[in-house]
Amino acid sequence: MKVLGVACGAIALLVAVGTLEARESARQLAELNSFSHLRPAGAGLSALGIAASALVYLALGWWLRDDRRALRLGLAVGVAAGLIGGSMRAWLIAEPVRDAIASYADVPEWFVWVVLVVFVALAVLVSGAGGAALAFAGVRVSRSSRSRPRP
Repeated sequence: MKVLGVACGAIALLVAVGTLEARESARQLAELNSFSHLRPAGAGLSALGIAASALVYLALGWWLRDDRRALRLGLAVGVAAGLIGGSMRAWLIAEPVRDAIASYADVPEWFVWVVLVVFVALAVLVSGAGGAALAFAGVRVSRSSRSRPRP
């Protein structure tokens, strides 16, 4: 039961980080005049979001201290966070993406939805793989820090 609570907390943190990033992305996409005027304004926020997400997964592995459990739970947390967070992000950026595409091409409405579904699918895959790998790394970091002799 304790593991479930930790997993739900990790998912909530990851979704919160992704939602904050998505709001900024949606704002930037809405302000976009053309793709030739892309600016790196959100790069700092994205880097901070990636670092915060990596720390959540590393802490999860650190807490579990078991390779197999860390891989399984890191994967499960990543898939859940990718599905929930990716869906929220897709919902937040749907209108700006639709407007950006419409300014360059006349595409059917279903095309935008296909793009957003692919976006969510990729978010699930990347979050699951990254979550498993980083949680596993957290286990390894916890082991190396415990095996060092105290001065």
